[in-house]
Amino acid sequence: MAATAHASLVSLLNTMDQIQTHPRLSIYFDNYQFQSLREVVYFLVDFVENFSEVEDMMRRIGDAAHEAEDIIEVEAADRIRGESTTKSLTMLLHLQRIIQNISSIKDEVIKFKEETGFINSMPPSSSLSSSSSAPRVTKKTNMLGFDRYVAQLLDELTGYDCCRRILPIVGMGGIGRSPKNKPDDQLGEELYKTLSGRRYLVILDDVWSVEAWEKIQFFFPQNDNGSRIVVTTRQQELVNYFGCSSVAVGFLDDENSWKLLCDVAFAGQGCPPRLEKIMEEIVTKCKGLPLAIRVIGGLLGKSPRTQEYWEKIAKDKSLVMEYSGDGSKPSSILYTSYKHLPVWLRSCFLYLGLFPEDHEIDVPNLIKLWVAEGFIKPIKSLSLEQIAEAYIKELIDRNLLIVTELEINKKVSYCCLHDLIRELCIWIAEKENFYYDQRDIAGWRHFISDERTRGFYCRESWTSLEKPSVMRPLILSREEGEAPLKSRLLRVLVADHESRLDPSFQQVNVRYISLKSYTFGIPIPWSISLCWSLQSLILEQWTRVVVPSDIWKMPQLRHIEISLMVVENPTPGDVFVLHNLQTLKLVKDLIFTEEVCARIPNIRELGIVYGFDKQAGVRRDKFHLQNFGRLNKLESLQYSFLGGGYVSDRFEKLKLPNSLTKLILNNCYMVWSDMAIIALLPHLQLLRLEQRAVVGAEWNFVNEEFRSLKHLIIFNCDDMFHWIAEKSNFPVLETLDLWNLDKLDKVPWDIGEIPTLERICVRYCTKSASMSAMEILEEQENLGNQVLHLGIEFKGDPMWMEKVKQRFTSQNLHISSKGFYHSLSYNLLTHSR
Repeated sequence: MAATAHASLVSLLNTMDQIQTHPRLSIYFDNYQFQSLREVVYFLVDFVENFSEVEDMMRRIGDAAHEAEDIIEVEAADRIRGESTTKSLTMLLHLQRIIQNISSIKDEVIKFKEETGFINSMPPSSSLSSSSSAPRVTKKTNMLGFDRYVAQLLDELTGYDCCRRILPIVGMGGIGRSPKNKPDDQLGEELYKTLSGRRYLVILDDVWSVEAWEKIQFFFPQNDNGSRIVVTTRQQELVNYFGCSSVAVGFLDDENSWKLLCDVAFAGQGCPPRLEKIMEEIVTKCKGLPLAIRVIGGLLGKSPRTQEYWEKIAKDKSLVMEYSGDGSKPSSILYTSYKHLPVWLRSCFLYLGLFPEDHEIDVPNLIKLWVAEGFIKPIKSLSLEQIAEAYIKELIDRNLLIVTELEINKKVSYCCLHDLIRELCIWIAEKENFYYDQRDIAGWRHFISDERTRGFYCRESWTSLEKPSVMRPLILSREEGEAPLKSRLLRVLVADHESRLDPSFQQVNVRYISLKSYTFGIPIPWSISLCWSLQSLILEQWTRVVVPSDIWKMPQLRHIEISLMVVENPTPGDVFVLHNLQTLKLVKDLIFTEEVCARIPNIRELGIVYGFDKQAGVRRDKFHLQNFGRLNKLESLQYSFLGGGYVSDRFEKLKLPNSLTKLILNNCYMVWSDMAIIALLPHLQLLRLEQRAVVGAEWNFVNEEFRSLKHLIIFNCDDMFHWIAEKSNFPVLETLDLWNLDKLDKVPWDIGEIPTLERICVRYCTKSASMSAMEILEEQENLGNQVLHLGIEFKGDPMWMEKVKQRFTSQNLHISSKGFYHSLSYNLLTHSR
């Protein structure tokens, strides 16, 4: 119950803070009441974080905090809608009653602490990690004890028969049947056409039934060329159905269990002698299940290395390897890892159970959801998003989250849950009344906590085997028939199919709106400004959408992400400052006056696009681009132009802040000499030049030095012919991506000498550029450099490609006519995120 209690208390604190900083709502609430309530809540937060095992008290704390927040949010909704214009005596009395109730709980806590001596029941936990440090995701995956299974699998895969073969791998959940993450499902006709005529290897992970296989088997053509399909499953029934040889994966023996636990808990350094006996006891209780060993190892790795504390873990009654295959009861050893999570992390962990099985979770959106739900306890000098990033790192380091995709800068962009971990989340959440997951026959899905509708989801398809349902466009309004949409307490609203916001939409307490297919031609209604606590507005649409100027009067906004939006400049003289706004993209033709810059002082990510009418002769200086330099918190800038043709002042009017770490330029028609200005940016780590961002045949460096640049992408700058550069121009470069440069003669030879360079990708460039990159790789390997990888993707001329493959045989060279990216260590396309 501690997770619910802590989440409720922190959410209440966050809501009160938002009320008191709101220009309209703050006058309707009594400051003395809020101060009294805040003092008690802070006291209880400290208690819950340090003494979480008194379940009855935790339940009462959570209920009281929920009730207080409900009263406040309902009152806020009435005020915003104009249904009440004076202080409500009823609300004041209700809130005073709640304060008295919570104060009485505080008195009980004080008495309890005095009687028990207040012995801390929570294990010591590491302090909140800096969000800038990378999670432990780059170490090599351990496959201890699996050599014999790998050898058997290779024998089956490399047999000489030409017919398509199916190779089942069977074992229980968490045994390690699939070392790799499964690829995206590309089923149906498109998949069949892609595989036709090719020799392919397909891995289908975690197939649950014969029926599931029968639905997809026709998507894999019989090419009679030695194709193979590897199927991992827990079901012996499916293996029997195939009627072929299979690989049965068993548990780890004691020796390999010991090695794996040491590797995870001690980073491969070996177990200290004083802890060896306790380690043996823990290894025995894991019973050879790799997932359990990794999770308990993640816990031990975060724990103090004292005999007393490790004995406490070893003697924990729940540290016994039990498993209910139907999901009704999770592994007890996994439950131990939950019990030892810091309380402030538990609600965020349980929230992960709401995502569908095998779903790849978008980490930036997950962070926005955590913040919207009020789970993140503020820390001075850090934004809520930075704190949440540290939570992500903590869960990864504890082996409770799996990283599935990294951005080019190696930040985690997607992650997923092992299905046993997901079952653990759902089981605990329902047991502790944190939420229950509900979906009705119409396909709507919402989750509820203590009768409070917290989130509402509408999905087209929940599993990869379902056909998208035929659903009418979702019109989000107050009169909508679905009960969750009528709730004044709704916080999260997600729709994955066509939808729009109706002018009558007045769910004014909503904090997160994500509409994946916003209806064509429908503007965002003015009523959006009534959503007083809205933090994230995410819309995807095929054309631009008009946003009301009232958006400038919403002080809680943190992220506005719309495919292309048009918004008027704020009314001069307004006093609203959006201190919380961090993301604003992609906005068209916004005039960056000094007043606009002053309204968004903490903006971190900005996407801006300007139209150009050559005949109208529109001047760039009307947009005041020189004021970009005033945005001294700006880290990421996407700067684009619509329309073609050279305009001399597209770049010269632009001034860039020194805070930039990421810069994307599109269709700017700069000249290569302008790059000297960009080179002066002291913290720039990623530069992407695309679609004639720069024009001219030669990029010749003089004295420029991109001293912090780690990632350089040049895409569709089709004038570029000759590039002269030395390693001193890019002293810390890690990745170089060259796309669609159909005139480039070669990659500068000295690029290969950069000591930090890890990867070069040459995609759809000239043969000479591709050859020069391969010669650079060959030279570097001759010098002993085994770090550098090279990817070449080339259209047409298969004979040339075969000759190249015969000449260059490096294991670090990846050549393909399509899709070599997935063979590299991370997705090369993620640099645009």
